[in-house]
Amino acid sequence: MVVNSVHWFRKGLRLHDNPALQEALNGADTVRCVYILDPWFAGAANVGINRWRFLLEALEDLDSSLKKLNSRLFVVRGQPTDVFPRLLKEWKVTRLTFEYDPEPYGKERDGAIIKMAQEFGVETVVRNSHTLYNLDRIIEMNNNSPPLTFKRFQTIVSRLELPRRPLPPITQQQMDKCRTKIADNHDQLYSIPSLEELGFRTEGLPPAIWQGGESEALDRLNKHLDKKVWVANFEHPRVNTCSLYASPTGLSPFLRFGCLSCRVLYYNLRELYMKLRKRCSPPLSLFGQLLWREFFYTAATNNPNFDRMDGNPICVQIPWDQNPEALAKWAEGRTGFPWIDAIMTQLRQEGWIHHLARHAVACFLTRGDLWISWESGMKVFEELLLDADWSVNAGSWMWLSCSAFFQQFFHCYCPVGFGRRTDPSGDYIRRYIPILKDYPNRYIYEPWNAPESVQKSANCVVGVDYPKPMINHAEGSRLNIERMKQVYQQLSHYRGLSKSDNTDLPFVYPEKVIIGGPDGSHGCICGYSFRSYLCKSYIP
Repeated sequence: MVVNSVHWFRKGLRLHDNPALQEALNGADTVRCVYILDPWFAGAANVGINRWRFLLEALEDLDSSLKKLNSRLFVVRGQPTDVFPRLLKEWKVTRLTFEYDPEPYGKERDGAIIKMAQEFGVETVVRNSHTLYNLDRIIEMNNNSPPLTFKRFQTIVSRLELPRRPLPPITQQQMDKCRTKIADNHDQLYSIPSLEELGFRTEGLPPAIWQGGESEALDRLNKHLDKKVWVANFEHPRVNTCSLYASPTGLSPFLRFGCLSCRVLYYNLRELYMKLRKRCSPPLSLFGQLLWREFFYTAATNNPNFDRMDGNPICVQIPWDQNPEALAKWAEGRTGFPWIDAIMTQLRQEGWIHHLARHAVACFLTRGDLWISWESGMKVFEELLLDADWSVNAGSWMWLSCSAFFQQFFHCYCPVGFGRRTDPSGDYIRRYIPILKDYPNRYIYEPWNAPESVQKSANCVVGVDYPKPMINHAEGSRLNIERMKQVYQQLSHYRGLSKSDNTDLPFVYPEKVIIGGPDGSHGCICGYSFRSYLCKSYIP
C-alpha cells in the first residue's frame, strides 16, 4: 500500500525534536510539509506586525532547511476545514500528522480535522512535543482537576518520570526515502506571503530585533548555554539597565512558536548541570520557568474561558472600570509616567519586554493604578508581544492582577521607585522616550516635579511636550488596595483558608516563590518569571 503523508506545521516550526514529523516520514512513499495560513485572519486577528514578521521569518527558515533536504514547505492559503478536503484528494493522502495542541481552541479545531480525515479514510497521528509533560496525566494525579498553586504543581511534577528525551533532527537519508516531486511553479502556488500581502504597511519599519526561525533559535541556545558561570551558580543575575534590553540569548519567542523544542532546552540544561555539579541530580528550580509555562498550560487545558473573567471558575470576579481613554494612554505609552511609557514603547517597537517590566505595566493597568481589567491588558500583549501565548499570557495577567493564583494585593509596584531602583540613571527611559533625554537623573522618573527652568532647559515642558501623570499614584493605589480588600472579603471561600500545601483552591495566600530558572541577563526564557521583587514604596 502506498503511504502519502502530510505533516501539518502549526507551532512546532522546526526539524529537530519533532515526533509528529518523524511519524510522517516513517515508512512513507511521499511526504509534504504544510503550513496553512488564512490571509483574511491575518487582517482580522489581534496580532501586530512584529509577531507576523517573526512567523514569516520562521516559515522562511523552515522552507530553507527543507530545501537543503530536497523538500519544500507548502504554504496553503485558507482555513484548515476548507483546505484539507481538497489537499487530501489532490495528493491522495493516506496519513496526516501534527503536533498535539493542549489549548481548548486547538483541541476543538483538531477534533474537527481528525473527524474529517476519518471520513476520507486518512490515518491521523498526533504527538506531543510542545510541552514537557502529558498535561492530562498531571491533572489525573491531582484528583482530575488542574493544580492551581505552583507549589502543588511542583509536587506532582516531582513524582513524574523525566520528560521524554528529544528526537534528533530530520536527516537527508530520511527525506530521500520518501522524496516528493516539487513542481516548477511551487513558488507561485505555495509561497510564503510577504507582510504587504497580508495587508501591513512596511514603510519605515525598522529591522527586527528578534529574527524568527529554528536556525536563530539553535544559535541562541548555544549562546545561552555558554553562560556556564551563571548556570554553575544558579543564581538570579542582578537586574540592571542592560537587563531591560533584548538579549542575543533570549529564547521566549522561539519556545512560543516552537522554533526551539522545550525538551531540547530542558535536557541541555540538565546535562550541563550534571557535568558542572559532578552528576548530582538537578533541582526542580533549575527548570523553574519551563515549569511555569507547563503550569499555565495545565491550568488552561480544559478551561475554554481561561482568557476571560466571565465563566472562568478560577478567576475572581472583580468589578473593573471601563475606561477606553485610559487604556489607550497606557497601551500607547502616554501615561505621563516615564518608566511605564518607556516599557510600553519598547513593547510596541520591538515585541519584547523584560519580565519585571511586564509586572510593572500590568500592575499599573489593573490593581495598582488604573483599575482596568486584565483582559484588556492581555489583548494588548496578544497583539504586540512576540512570546504571547494563549495560556501563558492569560494566566500571567490573572496572576499579576491578583485575579487568580496570587492574592498578595497589598503589594503594589510604584511606577517611579521601582524603575529608579532598576536603572538609577534613567538610560532606559532616554532610549525609548528621547524627548526626556536631557532631563537630569534626579527628575527623569518624575519630570513633573522638575522646576519650570529645568523643564525648559531640557526642551520638554510637562503638559506641553510630554503628558502630565494621568493619575496620582499614591491616592489611586491606596483606593485600589481597599477595593481589592473588599472584593476578597466578599468571597465566602476566601475566609479562613489554610495555607496547607495540599490546599488546591486558587484563593489562598501563596508563599513567596523565588524561581531559580535560567533567565540570563535578559529575563526569563518563557517571558514570565514570578518573583517577589516588588518596589518597597507600596502602601500597606
